[in-house]
Amino acid sequence: MGARLQYAKVLDQYFFYREGGRVHPGLPNRVVIPRHGGPAAAFLVLRAWSDDHGSFTEQWRIEGPDGSIVYQSVPREIHMPTKSHTERLRDEVSGLDLGTADGVYRVVFSLDDYEVARVDFPVELDGDPPDEPS
Repeated sequence: MGARLQYAKVLDQYFFYREGGRVHPGLPNRVVIPRHGGPAAAFLVLRAWSDDHGSFTEQWRIEGPDGSIVYQSVPREIHMPTKSHTERLRDEVSGLDLGTADGVYRVVFSLDDYEVARVDFPVELDGDPPDEPS
């Protein structure tokens, strides 16, 4: 299994569509929670796998700042018909109570039960300006 993660983004759904609805360099990861508390606004987990052919099982989880698992996706069987194929995937998460905007959250991707990638993302209070991409 030699699939490669071409990109992964974790971002507020409204922000993503407001920014044009496409992944591009410099698009920051960000999830938004209300200032008054409650679940995070709907957000997307976007990613693309390539450089493989055959089938594999993808699963991902979100870890909180303390390393605890706050969300886990269901396993997804992916079939790559050719080596030149890129599989673009999108999942929406809504109603997830992250609790706090303190610390860095992380999405961890696994293929066939092997951890293959990690992507950090900030959780921001609604109305906070996003950090400028570096």
